[in-house]
Amino acid sequence: MVAASALDPLLGGDPARVRTALAAAAGGYLRNVIREPGVTCTVCADPVRGFDRCWRCAQLRRAAGVADVVAPLSYAIAGTPSGALLRDYKNHPARKVREPLTAVITQLLWLGITGHERCVGAAAGVPVSARVVIPSLTCRPGTHPLTEIAGAIGALGEEVTLRAAPDALCDRVLRPEKFVVTSAGAVQGRHVLVLDDMWTTGSNAQSATLALRRAGAAAVSVMVVGRWLNPRYGRTADFIATRLRGDYAPDLCPVTGGSCP
Repeated sequence: MVAASALDPLLGGDPARVRTALAAAAGGYLRNVIREPGVTCTVCADPVRGFDRCWRCAQLRRAAGVADVVAPLSYAIAGTPSGALLRDYKNHPARKVREPLTAVITQLLWLGITGHERCVGAAAGVPVSARVVIPSLTCRPGTHPLTEIAGAIGALGEEVTLRAAPDALCDRVLRPEKFVVTSAGAVQGRHVLVLDDMWTTGSNAQSATLALRRAGAAAVSVMVVGRWLNPRYGRTADFIATRLRGDYAPDLCPVTGGSCP
């Protein structure tokens, strides 16, 4: 695996320049995740009311072997530019629309890995030693755009990959059989970081996690570009209105919600 510090450089490999570029392009609409017990889920950072976990993460926890750490890099809010970012970077028909959005996703992922992969390792108790991207479970032709981005910044090795099982469905069911780990022996005893663009229920990311555990991974964590929020739910709308007012701060840790551990 390429070390986080050795990823292909953006803007000369200067994190300060990447943070400045990200803030200029998307800082006004991106929002940092909040890590506050009783306010947000300790797993996925979804708003809660006094609970340790959101309902979905509490249900998924019943399956042994779910992710050691989940690190959403931002909130993606339906009906806002942050929600459109996660949809349009891969689905908009116009290349001139996709390209600047792809640049934002690239900067987020690069900063997430170079700045906070070690935070994921610290929280899990073992450094990350492999990375994979969740493959598309839809009928999208070709390589998934996030896989292209991760490959372009040098975040992926060739020793470990995931592919979708032939009968896999993109649904909300926790089912490790959705994914096949290629070169399964390469994950034996390693801490694998699963990269994904969006966390809605977490079913696919946790299914991938369980597949990697079955293949022998000692630890599995998830880094996701955006944790999806739907403001049509009253509790979520209140959370967005009262807690997500500030511009995006790239230095805030997605694992702790504050300083890096």
